[in-house]
Amino acid sequence: MLRLCILNLLILLFSQLTNLSEGDREALGYILKASTVIDDIFHEQVWNSNRMLRDWLKAHADSSSFDNLKWKYYSINKSPWSCLDENKAFLSTADSAVKLLTDATKPISGWKGIEYRAAFPLDKPSGANFYPPDMNKMEFELWKSGITDKEQKDATGFFTVIKRPDALVPSSQAQLEVSNQTNTSDDLFIVPYSKEYKSSLEKAAGLLCKASECSDSPSLKNLLRTKANAFLSNDYYESDIAWMELDSNIDVTIGPYETYEDRLFSHKATFEAFVGIRDDVATSQVKLFGGQLEDLEKNLPLDNIYKSDHVSAAPIRVMNLLYNSGDVKGPQTIAFNLPNDVRILNERGTSMVMLKNISEAKFKHVLKPIADACIREEQKDYVNFESYYTHIVCHECCHGIGPHSIVLPSGKKSTVRLEFQEFYSALEEAKADIVGLWALNFLINKGLLPKSLSKSMYVSFLAGCFRSIRFGLGEAHGKGQALQFNWMYEKGAFIMHSDGKFSIDFTKVEEAVESLSREILTIQAKGDKPAAQSLLESRATLTQPLRVALEKIEHMQVPVDITPIFDTTNKLLANY
Repeated sequence: MLRLCILNLLILLFSQLTNLSEGDREALGYILKASTVIDDIFHEQVWNSNRMLRDWLKAHADSSSFDNLKWKYYSINKSPWSCLDENKAFLSTADSAVKLLTDATKPISGWKGIEYRAAFPLDKPSGANFYPPDMNKMEFELWKSGITDKEQKDATGFFTVIKRPDALVPSSQAQLEVSNQTNTSDDLFIVPYSKEYKSSLEKAAGLLCKASECSDSPSLKNLLRTKANAFLSNDYYESDIAWMELDSNIDVTIGPYETYEDRLFSHKATFEAFVGIRDDVATSQVKLFGGQLEDLEKNLPLDNIYKSDHVSAAPIRVMNLLYNSGDVKGPQTIAFNLPNDVRILNERGTSMVMLKNISEAKFKHVLKPIADACIREEQKDYVNFESYYTHIVCHECCHGIGPHSIVLPSGKKSTVRLEFQEFYSALEEAKADIVGLWALNFLINKGLLPKSLSKSMYVSFLAGCFRSIRFGLGEAHGKGQALQFNWMYEKGAFIMHSDGKFSIDFTKVEEAVESLSREILTIQAKGDKPAAQSLLESRATLTQPLRVALEKIEHMQVPVDITPIFDTTNKLLANY
């Protein structure tokens, strides 16, 4: 089975890099070096022995062709669990890293130490390495109920880990002073990222400071300086504002952002880095969407009492990716909408970044072949890059509208993320997708987008459902797409024919999109976690029509996703 299309992406020609100023070219080298450090932190966040396993597999990759294959697939997943197979382990205990313990209570002649294997659990830990491996949700909630409001905020914050006292000595430090931790009970401690990953963050901060000193771009200098400070202070507010105001040829997103790895609560942010070169032409072409957010919010298929009075226009930047690291595993990211800090979202909205060259590669090597396999001949030509890419832009915009800060029926103020916990990510991705389709139709009816999109956007979306569902129902985007496909199929908007191929019923699709948009938005606005759980459990399943489509795609050996090779970056890093 052809799982991945490994692309040698010479993403940026050196001629494009030479357009950078001398100072920015020098800064780019330090930024790339800092991004490699980010990868180390992410490996540590996934599982407590993950970095040791990574180093072991890499050291043994040349032992045989099979060992090399294991190393390559590990590199794609950044863990021993396959992102494309519901997080099932693809390695065995025999592949576990061997560690040598050399310390002894007393010297023994000829003794070299004790070897042991850091065996990984069969099931991927739901709490990753953010919580004690033996802690469950009930224990956390009971513990949290007995601490102060400030401590509760820290415990559920993006930038802390929860530990037991016997685990308070990170491997990177000889000793971690208890005075630097928030001691809330005899059982659990709150540790800020700035302490937990101190060694790596100090290294990354130093590199970003050097990059800031070199850069000729004022906004880039400010971002790099404030981000370096954030790594050491654990306060990311100022650096997130600087990221939103970034206006330079080099586009950088670096730090802790997404919460997909925390499948217990969706509280904890993982480190990631995206470095690229701004595409000014493409950026100017998508400015329309950012300016329409307030109008879209006012017209959402949602009761008016739940709508926000003010939505800030989301700046959109388009870049060609040069390098990524950290929380970029399995399916490759094509766009993102940040920051996730509700304070900034309420004050200034969000900003989004589109990775155009990655989108182009996915469309060519994955989506087009899926359309050939699954879409009826008379509608296949509707699948085009313009529709696919425009919906991606609208998807990211729609993360910024709809309910975020909410008032519960009890009168308590909260957020959708905090209330939905482990169900948040999948439902939010589904919301951005389906409301994105609704928004495109709204903008077409206003005359702001061409009518040529009115059919092609739906057919391209249908083909895209099959693409994302192949990521697995354990992944937020895949689960969200399964929910949408099954809803649309039940409403008669998606049709499966006797030949196993699919088409759109254009007389029903608009109503089906609006009804699902209203359903998800209302559940979010009410902070109704049981309803969110019910919707996902009843609809986000691998139904028979989906099985038929996936079998066709597998038969044609369409790759699940792309795996970029950053040759350009490797050449740049060789000089630093």
